[in-house]
Amino acid sequence: MPDLKNAMVPQELLVVGAALKTGVFDLLNSKPQSIEKICSKLSMDQRSLWIVLEALISLGYLEKKEDLYDLTKDARDIFYNENSEKYVGYSIIHTFNVIKSWSQLPEVLKTGKPAKRTKDQMDIKGFMYAMKRSAQQVAEELVHVCLKDLPLGTRVIDLGGGPLNYARPFARAGAKVTVQDIPEVCKVMCSEILPEENITFIPGDFTEAVAEGPFDLAFLGNITHIYGEKENIKLFERTHQSLATGGRIAILDMVRGISPRADLFGVNMLVNTETGGTWTLEQYTKWLTQAGFTDVQIHILQDRQIIMATKV
Repeated sequence: MPDLKNAMVPQELLVVGAALKTGVFDLLNSKPQSIEKICSKLSMDQRSLWIVLEALISLGYLEKKEDLYDLTKDARDIFYNENSEKYVGYSIIHTFNVIKSWSQLPEVLKTGKPAKRTKDQMDIKGFMYAMKRSAQQVAEELVHVCLKDLPLGTRVIDLGGGPLNYARPFARAGAKVTVQDIPEVCKVMCSEILPEENITFIPGDFTEAVAEGPFDLAFLGNITHIYGEKENIKLFERTHQSLATGGRIAILDMVRGISPRADLFGVNMLVNTETGGTWTLEQYTKWLTQAGFTDVQIHILQDRQIIMATKV
């Protein structure tokens, strides 16, 4: 299993990520399969598949009984058992894609342009699982900080919150939540809302317009690292307009100079975005003030931070 001190870790993550991304693990999770069946069902080359399957056996993810390949108990816990402490699910696909992008860093250093990449449904699934896993670590504490001293029924807009990782905890805490995300995400996720959840979707690209309020709290979770100074100032200005007087903006991200992960995560934004990065508290304060906010504060949340400010 992965060991970050092991020089073979990138190779292990890549072979595991490929098996998950191509459906090999999903197929074996249903029942043990012969190599011929796997080739037929997934349209694979038998020589290539055999080499990868044997590598996965040596790594402890698969076992073979007679001519049938099967997942080990550890592999089932890692990828399919959400109650297991080992569980990471499809988030491995996101790690797989991050490694692919970072492998293009030499070219990015020369061109200043993000790595070339394409996305399929499994890539999107992997990203959403990774974000869900990340959110679970901080969601309850985050909601407590953001809603402190606000009444039940507080009107919250969650920008880019389609996966519902934070919208649901906000709703459980008594807030009335509006999620704004692109139409494709809204179409998929609105059917996931339970009858008792006080959550509504508004389709729309927040880089073009923020839904009309007034809202009492605007939550921007893991958004600002995608954009540079100009885009973030415009986003803060749009958000300011959607808030009621006295309303709050809450930004969850890794602040450069405070989060131990911020510097390295900035490289991830370099290879994946046009203008993104990680920003200092001084930069956030300047941008928020320029957008009309006051009383900028920061709250430490493990290796991430919440930057909050008020509309007066």
